[in-house]
Amino acid sequence: MKNLKTIIAVIAISLSTVFSVSATDPKPKDSKETKTLRKEMSSFIGKNIPIELKKTTKVEVSFIINNSNEIVVVSINSEVSKLNSFLKRKLNYKKIITKGIKRGEIYKMPLKINVK
Repeated sequence: MKNLKTIIAVIAISLSTVFSVSATDPKPKDSKETKTLRKEMSSFIGKNIPIELKKTTKVEVSFIINNSNEIVVVSINSEVSKLNSFLKRKLNYKKIITKGIKRGEIYKMPLKINVK
């Protein structure tokens, strides 16, 4: 009985090691599709942002692509609350044409908004 427990423990450890090593990221973060998606999102936002910013602001937009190829904004992380609502209004439920984007996967897109 003691040998059986030892054998089961060794097999469990071996399998967990094998599965943890084989789990890899399917796509690199800066793939061609994400670069195209980034350009498409920046075209939705536009160049004229009606919010006065005192300094260059970094924003992280978390979103999902739904089955209709629309952007669904999950969250926007920035220090300016008006900018959060502006970006959500500009991006939410906009239809994308970029191919190769996985539906239902959460993407995080860092954006940098420069002061003019």
